[in-house]
Amino acid sequence: MKVRLGAALLATFIPCTVNATNWLQLQGNEAPDAPAFRVFGFVQPTYTYIDAQPVTTLQGAAAVYNGQYSALNLNWPDLKNPHQFQVMRAGLGARGRFSDEINYFVALDAGENGTTYYHDVVLTDASLTFNFIPGARIRAGLFKLPTSEEALLAVNTSSPYVYNSNAVLYMLVGLPVQATGAVNAGGTSTARLTSGFSGYRDWGVQVYDWHNRGQWEYSYAAMVSNGDAIDSPRDSDSRKDLTLRVQASYLLGGQGPNREDFSAFVWRQNGSRLFGTQHHALVREGVGLKYLQGNYRASAEYLRANGMVVGGQAPPFVGQSLAAGVNEQAGGWYVEGGWRFQPQWEADLRYDYLDFMTQTLANEREFATITLGMQHFINPAMRVIFNYEWRNMKVSNPAAIAAGAARDNALVIAGNLGNRASLQLTWSF
Repeated sequence: MKVRLGAALLATFIPCTVNATNWLQLQGNEAPDAPAFRVFGFVQPTYTYIDAQPVTTLQGAAAVYNGQYSALNLNWPDLKNPHQFQVMRAGLGARGRFSDEINYFVALDAGENGTTYYHDVVLTDASLTFNFIPGARIRAGLFKLPTSEEALLAVNTSSPYVYNSNAVLYMLVGLPVQATGAVNAGGTSTARLTSGFSGYRDWGVQVYDWHNRGQWEYSYAAMVSNGDAIDSPRDSDSRKDLTLRVQASYLLGGQGPNREDFSAFVWRQNGSRLFGTQHHALVREGVGLKYLQGNYRASAEYLRANGMVVGGQAPPFVGQSLAAGVNEQAGGWYVEGGWRFQPQWEADLRYDYLDFMTQTLANEREFATITLGMQHFINPAMRVIFNYEWRNMKVSNPAAIAAGAARDNALVIAGNLGNRASLQLTWSF
């Protein structure tokens, strides 16, 4: 087993570089004139540099970690260095039409990311779409849940940033875990990973469609899924998640992945997770807006989590257990935009905020990140992204932590979070 920790996803492959569109349609369906079979792929070599120093001045039992880097300042998935080169994603797949009514999509990921935590190569997509019932298309298999707009983006073609916002990453990436300790009276415990990350995907069945009325388009999706690890279609506890999403779009021009529009959407995921000896509720929900017209793009989304919430290592050093809460809450949001100031150049800016584990005052942390980005589109198959992130972490309630070593250590670790620079090449073929 490779010792990896991270969050990444293998995207749907669509040759564009914008993100205002109907992802339910583009990820599940083929155009009427699409070939019966086509192979696609991409690689994303990435260099990341985190401007941080090893932690010092920790006290008490935590003093053994002095001289080590916090896991928050180490690069995924190996958690060895604050700066490293890696092939973050390497995707290969096929999609097409068995007939006019049946489409298929299958993809593998061999990159260095959280989905490949236990395996060198992971099946990330394997679905069939049946277009027989007017108003109710059916998609079955392994594919992206109809949740956040950021999670639905095709990362190789349409995501303008190297790394996800903290709100989407911490609340939606999907961490299959097993309890490593008892759940205390406050609902907190510790956990370990049992499989690779979900990459915003699940095995299940989705009913969905879209309808046009003049310049308006209305779409919906309802998906019943396992709520389990994606490396097997087996459902370990026979309980299902229900995820719903609706979207209304005012069409401004264009079509397909190059469509210009103004859209509003809302989504909700409701399920449970077996943790220890009991099942605990897991609820995720969000609402957002997105806009694309001409050379300008903007989007914003608010997300929140209730019930089962899993965080990073506690304390945040390699080899430690993950923090988990069964009655927790979290909330966060992002707002971002882009300006294509030249045909081959785009400037991007994002602010994201996460308030995490708010029900346990001593564990509550706030993350705020400003990301400045630049994209260069070399040709239709190749682009380069440069991002610089100003990262801030806050201990929300220092007074809730015992005075002395515990409180001082928490403040030291929060203040040690470093800014992050990343450079990524995407080559599609």
